[in-house]
Amino acid sequence: MEQEDYLETIYKLNETQGLVRISDIAKLLKLSKPSVSQMMRRLEKDKCVIYKPYFPLQLTNKGKQIGKKVAERHKVLAEFFTILKIPEKIQEKDIHGIEHSLSEVTLKKLKVLTKKLKIKNHNPEN
Repeated sequence: MEQEDYLETIYKLNETQGLVRISDIAKLLKLSKPSVSQMMRRLEKDKCVIYKPYFPLQLTNKGKQIGKKVAERHKVLAEFFTILKIPEKIQEKDIHGIEHSLSEVTLKKLKVLTKKLKIKNHNPEN
């Protein structure tokens, strides 16, 4: 699992529940607490999180920017794949394979296309 996946998870958890603990991440990502703690130490060295054992995690500005960016990429891909009627289990696998290497140009074009397809799909004349 990549560092960006952890930052995305922390970002999303922070948005939905406020405080984020190692156990929350471990449960959501189906990983052991020691594995998550090890990654948090790495992310702290990279200045992406503020990590103190037994305290809630905090994203730094750098970590928040990365987490938000990856979460947005995930959302755009999920919306596009949903329009294509790709089953959710397959979506998640494909999204995790694509979201880290997707260029900004492609992301912007996917956003535009998804928006157009949503409008078209909601138009009663189609």
